[in-house]
Amino acid sequence: MHVPFLKTPLARALPFKAPLSSVITLLLCNVLAVSAHAQQAAEPPSQVKQEIHAKKPEPQRVEVQARSEAQLSRQDAAAKTIISTADLVKFGDTNVLDAMRRVPGVQVNNNKIQLLGMNANYTQVLIDGEPPRGVNVEDIPMQMIERIEIYRTANAQFSTQAVAGTVNIILKRTASTAQQSVKVTVGHVQREQGSVEWNKSGKQGNFSHSVAVTAGLNSAGANIPRYTRTEQTGLDSNGQDLSYGTVTERRMRDRDIRISPRLQYKTDSNINLTSTTMFAYASGEADSTKDYLFSKTKLFNIAKIRYHDTNERANLNSTIRATTTLGNDWKLDISGGLHANRMNNFQNSQNFKTGNGNSDDLGFVRNYDTDVRVLGAHTSGKVSVPTNTEHDLVMGWTGAGTTVHIDRNQTDIFPGNAQPTYLPQSARNELYKSALYAQDEWKFQKNSSIYLGLRWESLSINSEGSEQEKSKYTTSVLSPIVQTLWQLDPQNTERIRLGLARTYQAPNDFYLVSPKIYSVNNSHQNPNFIGNPKLRPELAWGLDAAFEHNGKDGLNYAARAKIQQVNDLIRDIVYSENNSLWKKYINIGSAVGKSLELSTQFPLKRFVNEAPDLDVSMTYMHFWSNVKGLPQPFNQLNPYTYQFTLNLNYRLKDLPLTMGMNAKLQDSHWQQTNLTDREYIKSPSTLDLFGLWKFDKQNQLRLAINNITNSKTTDSISQSNYELNHRVNNDTLRTNVDRARNVSLSFEHKF
Repeated sequence: MHVPFLKTPLARALPFKAPLSSVITLLLCNVLAVSAHAQQAAEPPSQVKQEIHAKKPEPQRVEVQARSEAQLSRQDAAAKTIISTADLVKFGDTNVLDAMRRVPGVQVNNNKIQLLGMNANYTQVLIDGEPPRGVNVEDIPMQMIERIEIYRTANAQFSTQAVAGTVNIILKRTASTAQQSVKVTVGHVQREQGSVEWNKSGKQGNFSHSVAVTAGLNSAGANIPRYTRTEQTGLDSNGQDLSYGTVTERRMRDRDIRISPRLQYKTDSNINLTSTTMFAYASGEADSTKDYLFSKTKLFNIAKIRYHDTNERANLNSTIRATTTLGNDWKLDISGGLHANRMNNFQNSQNFKTGNGNSDDLGFVRNYDTDVRVLGAHTSGKVSVPTNTEHDLVMGWTGAGTTVHIDRNQTDIFPGNAQPTYLPQSARNELYKSALYAQDEWKFQKNSSIYLGLRWESLSINSEGSEQEKSKYTTSVLSPIVQTLWQLDPQNTERIRLGLARTYQAPNDFYLVSPKIYSVNNSHQNPNFIGNPKLRPELAWGLDAAFEHNGKDGLNYAARAKIQQVNDLIRDIVYSENNSLWKKYINIGSAVGKSLELSTQFPLKRFVNEAPDLDVSMTYMHFWSNVKGLPQPFNQLNPYTYQFTLNLNYRLKDLPLTMGMNAKLQDSHWQQTNLTDREYIKSPSTLDLFGLWKFDKQNQLRLAINNITNSKTTDSISQSNYELNHRVNNDTLRTNVDRARNVSLSFEHKF
C-alpha cells in the first residue's frame, strides 16, 4: 500500500495559518540576501599568461583566468567530483533526479539518488550543505543549480550519515547583471507531459535578486508505469497451492508549480545577507485497477480492487544566511530558517469478490484519509579562524527541530451493514538533530596537505500515538575523518589521495515509529507493517584511495578504490501474530563492501589529428560485497557487479549544432535482502541521445530521446523461503513492468 509520507516524512508541505505579523516578517526577511559563493580565485603565477614585446619595452599585460570549481577541487584534500550545470541540462531534463541518472556511478530508484555500491538509504543528498528540509530534491528548478558535488567519503562540515557518500547540490549565486529567460518543454513517456520555466535576475546597488518559477503537467506521473503484471507461486501455511497473478493498470494526472526567490544584500558594515526560499505545490489524481488471476482455485476473498486516489502537497523552506569578516579576520557564517510541509492523500478502494467488478459482488469499500503536517526550524553556523598560511581551521554547528502530526483514518463499509467500521489512527513525532564539528586542512608541504575532521551528531525522536506506546529514541555518533593529498609534481597534474572516515546510517523515521498499516489480502508478500523503536544506527568505517591525472593536453584519467566495514545492518523480517503476517525492521549482521572505479576523459583529437571535435568520457566501476548473517550465496549489499558509462559530445564546425550520447551498461544478479527473501532485478542497458541547435545567443532548441534501447518491459523476481505454522514454504514472485522511451523537445529564449 502506497503512503507517500512513509518514503520521505520531511518532504511534504504545510500551508499553515499564521498571524499577519509573522507573514510580514518572513517577507521582509526575503528582501535580504548575499552571494552564496565566494569570488573565484585567480590563477597562481605559474598559470599567468604574459605578453612581452621584444622591440620596445612596455608594461607587461597580464591576463588572469579564473579557475573552475573542478580545477580548484584538485588542490583540496577532500576528494570530490564536480558535475556542472551544462552537463546536467544536456538532455533537456526538467528536474535533477532525471539528470542524475546519467552520472557515472549514480542510479535513481524510487525518486532517490543512489551512489552505487549500496542502496539509496546510504547516500546523503544535501542542498548547499544542508538536508532538503521541507522540500523535495525534484522541487529545485534546474536553472537554479550551479553545480553538483559528489563526495565518496565523509566531510566534517556535512552530516556523516553518508556511508555510500554525499551528493551536494550547490545553488547559483544571484547574477551581477540583469538576465531573463523562458523555457518551454513538451514530452511523452508513459503519458504526455510539459513544463514552463521562467527565470529572472538583476542587481541594483548593494541589492541583487533572482527568481525561478516552474509549472509542470504530469511531471510526477509521467515515469510511473501504466501496466504492472505479477506471477506468484508457492504454498500457503496449510500446504495448499498458492499460485496466482495480478494485473495493475494506472491512469494518472498531476500538476505542480514551484516558486524559488533568492535575494541578497550587502550592508555598509560588510555583512552579506542571503535569503533563499523554495515553495512547491502539487496535486494529482489516479485511477487504477488490480485484478487477481487465480490459476486453480480462488485463494483470497477479494479478486478485484478499484482504486481512486487524490493527493495534494505544499512544501516550504525559507533560510536566511549572514556572512561577515570580523576585525581579527575571523570569518563568521550563520544561517537560520523554517520549514513546513503538508500532505493529504485520500484513497477510495472498492473490493470485489469476483473479477467481474459488478456491484452485486462488492465485498466492502475501504477509505484511507491520510493527513501529514510538518513544522520545524533549523540553524547552522561556522567560524573560520585564521592561524597561518599552513592551516585552515573551521568550527561549526547545526541544529534542527521538527514536529510531525499524522492522522490516518480507515473506514470500511460493508453492504447491508448500517454502521461503517472506523479505525482512526493518530501519531505525533518530535525529531531533534544537532551536531558540532571542527576541521583543519594543514598544508605540511608546498604541494601536499592533510585534512583532519571530527564531528559529533545526535538524533532524538519522541513519539506517541493512538496505536502505539509512547516511546523515545536517542542516539549519537562521533566521527573522526582523515584525508590526505600528495601532489606528485609542481603543476599538480598528478596526485594521490587517501582517506579514512567513520560514517553511520540512522534508521528511517518510518522504520522506528509509525501507525500500524493493515493490508488487503494479507500474505507473506503483502504483510501488515509496524515500527520498531529499538533499532540502532548502522556504523561503518571506510578507507578510500585514489590516483588522479589531469593533463594540459585534455587527457584525464583516475583510479579510485574503496573498502568499508558496516555493522548492525538494518533488514526487514516477516512474522506471524494474531493470525496475520507483519513486517518490521531489525538489526542483523555486518557487511564488507569494496569498489574500484576507473575513469578517463579526452578529446578525440588528442590521439587522431584529423578527428572531429568529439569529447569522450568513460567510466568503469566494479563492486564486491559480503553480508554476514544472511544466507549464502547471494548475501551481497547490491544486486549488480559492474557498471560501464560512455559519454560522447560532438560539436559541428559549420553548423550551430551540438550532439551527444550517454550509454550505460550494468549487470544483474541475485541478492539476499533478508533472512527469508532474495530478489533479482533486471538492470537494462540505456542509451540517450540529444541534439542542441543554437539559433543565436538568445534562442536555442533541444531534442532528447532517452531509453532508446530499453526493452518494452523490465522484469524482477523475488523468492521467499520461510517457515510458517511449522511448515517450510517456498514462494516466487515475478514482476513485469512496462517501460517507455522518453521523447522531449524544449525551446529556450533569453531576453
